[in-house]
Amino acid sequence: MSAGNSVGRTGGGLGGVADLWELSDAGFPPARMTSDQVLATVSQGRVGLASQVRRVSEAQSTRTVSRPEFGYAFPRLNLPSQKLKGKHMPAVVGFVALNPNLARALDVARQLAMDPKARDFGFWYSAHLDWIPAPLVRRARLFQMWNGFWVAPLVESSSVKPGAWLNVYLLAFNLTEKDQQRSLRGGSEIADGMRGNLSFSLPPWTWAIQMVSVPAQGPPGEHTLGFKTRSGAERAATAAAVGILTLGSFVYAPGSSGFSLRYQILPPESARSVEAWEAYALQAAGKRFEDAHASAISDRQGGRIPKETVLERFRPYLTPSLIFAALQNKQNPPEQVFPRLLDEFLFDWLGHGSADQAFLAE
Repeated sequence: MSAGNSVGRTGGGLGGVADLWELSDAGFPPARMTSDQVLATVSQGRVGLASQVRRVSEAQSTRTVSRPEFGYAFPRLNLPSQKLKGKHMPAVVGFVALNPNLARALDVARQLAMDPKARDFGFWYSAHLDWIPAPLVRRARLFQMWNGFWVAPLVESSSVKPGAWLNVYLLAFNLTEKDQQRSLRGGSEIADGMRGNLSFSLPPWTWAIQMVSVPAQGPPGEHTLGFKTRSGAERAATAAAVGILTLGSFVYAPGSSGFSLRYQILPPESARSVEAWEAYALQAAGKRFEDAHASAISDRQGGRIPKETVLERFRPYLTPSLIFAALQNKQNPPEQVFPRLLDEFLFDWLGHGSADQAFLAE
């Protein structure tokens, strides 16, 4: 899958001729759009860093990324100089947020663009993916797999229940002037139906996000999933082990042609504990609706999201890694921590400061 497949809107827009733009890119014929539609197209990764845009009242087009109205929605990359190729490459560590809610994806992108601390990141990107079940916010690491072709793996949860799935999102960038068709070689554990998502066909200066899944069918304990280039002669950049918050480690050996992900299949007793706390968190979220006499929350755009939809979205957000992190909280007991996970979810998904601010009374 690529990053999105439909143009959405973030709001009402200005309307009229003053808000009409013409957007074009390689493989994307000129199209007239409102500013909201241009932002949606950028956030979904449907046009790249070399795309051009102009107001319909303007004679000349300029690069979309250079326009203040749209530039913040693009990925930002502060990569090491290509002159370092073949030498030890500095760490390229950054931040990625994936969200099924377009307005929130653009809000996060805007906040990152305005935050001076974000300039210390090797890269950052806030993307709208309407096909993911819940928001995913991760620190991440970029690996240069081929010249000008970089991949950042994002793990949904590095702890998985037996019989569940390890989901890995692969964010790939083609930062060259030429089309690139590249394929990774994944471990035999990757589901057959997912192997097509190891191949990327990217025009110049574009990116895509594709997901691969691994069924958790092995014995309990630590496992390793490797991703390598097709040709051993094509070497990736040198890197070192890097932790992704509490969500596992990516390991990259100097001189190798890929990276690997460590993950853990939980023993049955741990899996049962995760399921019990997951049920508790959902029950606590439902009780918060009841205590507030609420049947919905605000979508922050004048609409209502029913309680049932909120809880349906909340469930996949409660990954085993998140549950273990909550259990490790040393300041408060789990009975106080888990009800507050709803606040974290609504902040990541929609930007609400708390569930209490989001509730809409019956």
